[in-house]
Amino acid sequence: MASTRKRGKYYYARWRSWQGDPLEKGGFLTKKEAQAFGNEQEILERKQKNTRPSDLNLTLTQFVVEVWRHTLDVTDDTKEGYERELNSHILPVFGEQKMSEIKPADIEAWMVSLKQVGPNGRKALADKTIERHVNLLATILKKAVQNGYIHTTPFSQIKRKKAKSVRKIVPLDPKLVQKIAAGFAERFRIIVWIGFYTGMRPSEALGLTWGQLDFHSGTIKIDRQLSRSPNKVFSEHLKTSASYRVIAFAPQLQKLIKEHVGKFGLGPEGLILQNRSGRVWRYKDAAAMFRVVSRPLGLTTGEGLHLLRHTCVSMLIQQNVNAKTIQGHVGHESIEETMDTYGHLFPSTLTDLAANLDSFSKAFEIDAEDDQQIA
Repeated sequence: MASTRKRGKYYYARWRSWQGDPLEKGGFLTKKEAQAFGNEQEILERKQKNTRPSDLNLTLTQFVVEVWRHTLDVTDDTKEGYERELNSHILPVFGEQKMSEIKPADIEAWMVSLKQVGPNGRKALADKTIERHVNLLATILKKAVQNGYIHTTPFSQIKRKKAKSVRKIVPLDPKLVQKIAAGFAERFRIIVWIGFYTGMRPSEALGLTWGQLDFHSGTIKIDRQLSRSPNKVFSEHLKTSASYRVIAFAPQLQKLIKEHVGKFGLGPEGLILQNRSGRVWRYKDAAAMFRVVSRPLGLTTGEGLHLLRHTCVSMLIQQNVNAKTIQGHVGHESIEETMDTYGHLFPSTLTDLAANLDSFSKAFEIDAEDDQQIA
């Protein structure tokens, strides 16, 4: 039980930590105030939730810089992604606020603001993007609770719904793909055909090397991708474990790559693609070039290079390739991810089922007539 003692004109609260160490805080004008404070601290100690005042006063920025960043065990690309999210949408709002003072209402108001057009013409963010930002903030505050920097997270009182993508993938028409390819300078054009024939993610396509190509077996081994860090060539890991895969190497693409390498040679680390200076051709520059080429052709979607991946999948679906095979080809972790992304491109299951039942019933009617004639 907490106790009090008086020193001079002030009362001191005394209690024990959950490890048994004696603790004390003074400066109270009345014994009642000191006793109440001591009782409260003792309860928190029993729950192992007592936090030093200096920790409770940490702002979100201070915690991120001094603690959270040092706990990350992720790739450099992922770290850079976190930094972009923090600096663009999280720290400008909550950075100077004490973590202990962030209220559920503050977070809910922030979530609403992300759906609206912001200052300087900032676009309203998609639900999936907002979900990613919110999850990052929730992860940081959860880490603060786990390490005793705050007693509880405001997210414990917020009911979050999983965002659903309302945007449907619209693949490119093959003729438009040809026009886009023709718009690229010849030394960069192969990126269009790699994306179109393989369905690789843009970073996988930009990171494609000669050593990954097996012209004899007609396969490509996807085991690396280009890093988005300017100081590295390849990322430490692919997006998921399912991203490591072997895919078909179309004869036409084999021909195009041989012609490309014969004319322009290989880039650093055996890369198929390189910039004009013979260095690594980065995603940012490739995406910008795609936008410059595609906008005059009427393409305004924000998908960019990723549209080549979607178009490849669309072509596979039109050729009646089953969803499970497509899942393995594009490197999705689950069939649900494949169907969530491309399900609307498959022929209607209900329509096909109705047609099949109709055909079966008509055949049954014919068989029945034949049976009557025999009788």
